[in-house]
Amino acid sequence: MESNQAINKFNPARKGIKLLMTAGPVEVSPRVLAALAEPSIYHYYSGFIDFFEETTKKLSRVFRANPERQDTFILQGEGVLGLEAAVVCTVNPGDKVLVFENGPFGKWFGDYVVNAGGKPVYFHEEPNKCFDIESSLDFIEKNRDATALTIVHCETPAGLLNPLREICNKAKSLGILTIVDCVASLGGAEFDPDGWGIDISVSASQKCLSSTAGLTPMTVSKFAWEKIENQKKPLRISYLSLLDWRDSWVKSKKFPFTPFTNEVYGLSAALDDILEEGLDSVIKRHKEMSQLVRDRGREMGLKLWPLEERFCSPTVTTFSLPGNMEEADIIRKMADRHGILIGGGYRELKGKLVRIGHMGYQAHYPFVSATMDALEDILGKN
Repeated sequence: MESNQAINKFNPARKGIKLLMTAGPVEVSPRVLAALAEPSIYHYYSGFIDFFEETTKKLSRVFRANPERQDTFILQGEGVLGLEAAVVCTVNPGDKVLVFENGPFGKWFGDYVVNAGGKPVYFHEEPNKCFDIESSLDFIEKNRDATALTIVHCETPAGLLNPLREICNKAKSLGILTIVDCVASLGGAEFDPDGWGIDISVSASQKCLSSTAGLTPMTVSKFAWEKIENQKKPLRISYLSLLDWRDSWVKSKKFPFTPFTNEVYGLSAALDDILEEGLDSVIKRHKEMSQLVRDRGREMGLKLWPLEERFCSPTVTTFSLPGNMEEADIIRKMADRHGILIGGGYRELKGKLVRIGHMGYQAHYPFVSATMDALEDILGKN
């Protein structure tokens, strides 16, 4: 694999960065870069309509969506757009919503619920542990009057991969709408919206799918559409309106507003990378690279942030800070000495850990190995 350092002389924002190993946006393949640089096109030209439809079909394959029960589409905006839309289009004022949170993004769902006038009821876990299934199911059973449930699959700030199958299927059995943030897991971890009882799944183009930021892939079940249609005041004529998208694209192959044509080019190329390698092989590669990062980190004396290895995500690894180093110091030295950019803590985890993203194009041995060699050098010379 080759990095994109050749473009640095045209890109002053990267300065001396040769390789991104952050938890998104991620490094993208030369194929994706070439696609992004293609000339744009009028979005209602038949060629682009066909191209957008084909891209959506490829995306459905990566989601492993069931086309008879779920619609797949691409919102034009960063993943947060889809997360907020999923809540505001389904939650009525006064609705009780179960919010699973063990990190900043899980907690963020609660803010969306409040904005929609709903009443969040939190199921809290510490940000170094995944949700216990038995306790989760008991919590859902005791709150069976809830109308919706939100949960994050990969809580990237903490490097956790939460269980979904049992939790979402339990909620589904009680008629509770399930909304899942799979922003940092789709294309890098096992995911099955139909088999796991997920009504709305929301991802993003700049994580494991390995394109650039700007697009929000989603799936919406028939049950979710019923909820959206029967909302007390369905959202219309809005950038957040899922009904506008359904009625424009799913039904009529039109757009509610101008789509980001070149970002769609990039996403399509990234999906080709995944499908040509094979989704199972891609997921296996992410598991192998995450294991490599954990093993190398332990050899250096680093401690995983998650309490148990089984909690760890295959797409991002978090290490607690060594006692003699600061987060910003490690990140700066990695960038200055080796041209490799990694991440630190986010929100309430700021200053507590470092994060290494091994998502999409980044999740290849040469990139991961070089990153861990660089980190070993930094820790050894401190």
